[in-house]
Amino acid sequence: MKTIMMSLLFLPFFPGLVLLAQDDSGPPKPPPTFIELITVQTSQKKDVWQMRLVGKAPTLPAKTIIGFEIRWRSSIVYSFSVELDGTRRIDQVIELKGLMGSISNLQLRSEIRPQSQPREVQLAMEKKPAMYPVGTAPWKQSFWKNKFDLGSTSEIEKARVQAQKFFLKKVKDGLKFQRIFEDGRNAALDVTRFQQGGKFDPKSWQSFCTKEVRDPMRKLQAEMKVEAKTLTMLPHLRDMKYLVEIINAIAKRSFDRSRSLYGELGLSADPDDLSPMKIDINCRSTKLSSLQKTVERLCESQDIPMSDLAK
Repeated sequence: MKTIMMSLLFLPFFPGLVLLAQDDSGPPKPPPTFIELITVQTSQKKDVWQMRLVGKAPTLPAKTIIGFEIRWRSSIVYSFSVELDGTRRIDQVIELKGLMGSISNLQLRSEIRPQSQPREVQLAMEKKPAMYPVGTAPWKQSFWKNKFDLGSTSEIEKARVQAQKFFLKKVKDGLKFQRIFEDGRNAALDVTRFQQGGKFDPKSWQSFCTKEVRDPMRKLQAEMKVEAKTLTMLPHLRDMKYLVEIINAIAKRSFDRSRSLYGELGLSADPDDLSPMKIDINCRSTKLSSLQKTVERLCESQDIPMSDLAK
């Protein structure tokens, strides 16, 4: 109570101090929103996606450069920029070159950076600091209500089925190479393959591992990296991580199990067989139980019957 009374007594002498405290109180002001998006329309012309963007930004200076990002959740699909003309209206057709496939529920996010604007725009903004508060820049807007698709309902469903077939094939291929490797390893232990003069031949074993297991695995990993960049795969990012874990674990097992083979044969491992070259072996675990669980998770997520892996 004493503190309150003292503040009231000094109020006539320090009015600015009280006003400053009032200005700083309360939550921070939100960044301004400058853009009104009216419509987003997409179409395909000669296998190239096009997007017509219609909107307006009446409070921004002419020649303001607005950056846009097409996003699927947190993933950036495509970026482009728009320069406002004197009408402050936006009506542009943007060619989305390089985008392949179909996908639903895309959205736009805009970003305006004052420091990246032409000098005349910067000067116009500096004259109206209340309208263009630099402290809240860059000014971003997400247009949640203007979600759009690339492709018709049937095309998007076709893309989903395509992804399902892709996952099934890659898992089957990976498990096939796993079996080929283990069959070869067992043959080496049974002394029915990789022999020369009655002794284990490291060179024929290395040739088998390279040609029948690791080279095909390298090719498979390269195909996965290309597919991961397509629109079709964006809704399946989690499942792609499962697939990468499966394939990388199988690749790493071919090196770990090769090392143990030498030990079981009473030999020192050949360094040429244990140095991974241009093959990804990053994974959490190479245990068969972990591999099995990851395969099950992927199949469940993609609605793939486990029995299909044996077909």
